[in-house]
Formats: sequence, structure tokens, C-alpha cells
Amino acid sequence: MRFETELTAEDGPNIDHLLRTVYPTEFEAHLVESLRTRRIMAAEHGLWDQGALVGYIAYSPVTIEGMETKRQILGVGPMAIHTDYQGTGLGRKLLEESLKEVDADALVLLGHTAFYEKVGFKPAATYGLTFSDDAEQNAAFMALECWQGALEGLKGRVEYDRRFYDE
Repeated sequence: MRFETELTAEDGPNIDHLLRTVYPTEFEAHLVESLRTRRIMAAEHGLWDQGALVGYIAYSPVTIEGMETKRQILGVGPMAIHTDYQGTGLGRKLLEESLKEVDADALVLLGHTAFYEKVGFKPAATYGLTFSDDAEQNAAFMALECWQGALEGLKGRVEYDRRFYDE
């Protein structure tokens, strides 16, 4: 297995294939293509096995509605592990390695709380952050301070790039 922190334009087809294989719709593949094309990605990391991309994680900038900050807050996702490798601990390994490399003050994500809590994410509501008006979505909205106090004084609705909200 090879962990890669510098994905290039040439990796696009591999990323697209993995996302289309893992997710039930093409939303994530179209989202990543849009973010990559518009150069909005803050970071992308991949996990390769014998020349095949088997794990992928993306980071993009987010803002907090009505707040100005110099702190770098990134949204995590999408994250994908090839179906042949799911349940092996590879997702956690990819996430842990990726978190060591990403340059951010804090991270937020919408995801499986039990999985992300294992690496230190907490409910975003702990920090006064929300994702939407939907209680179910907010219950799955998580945050991680990359240094203690990184989210102090920042409260409100987190806003992702507009493509995250496309149907």
C-alpha cells in the first residue's frame, strides 16, 4: 500500500472510477470533478494498492455564515474506500494518515459518527456549529480541532462550496 499526498490531474480518472464504484449515485464523482476543475480542493490524499486507487479523501474550504476568520477550516469529503477493501480498517488508516498531513486549524464533516469519533471528531454542535436546519443532518455533522481552541469563538452554520448542495 502506498499513501499519496500529491494527487495530480492525471489521477482524475482513477478518482472518478473509485467514487462511481463506491457511491450509489454519481453525485460525489461530479462534485469532486467540479472542485478539481475549479481548483477548489485544499488537499487530496489517496491510497494505492498495486497501481490501483483503493482509498481517497478530499478536503475543501468552508466558511461560517456571517463570520470572518483567518483560521483555515476545511470540510472533509468525500472519502471513499474501494468495496473490496471495506471492513479491513483501511478507511481508518487512510483517515489517520491523512489527518497528519492536512494543513488546517479545524475540520468538519457530515458522516458516520461512530467511525469519525474513533479519530477524535466530536459533534459539531459541541462547538456551536451547524450544517442545516435539519436535526438529523446536524446529528451527523462532526468537527475536529487540529489544535485546542481552534474553533473557539466561531459559531453558526458552516457553508460548503455551492456544488455540495446540488441535487
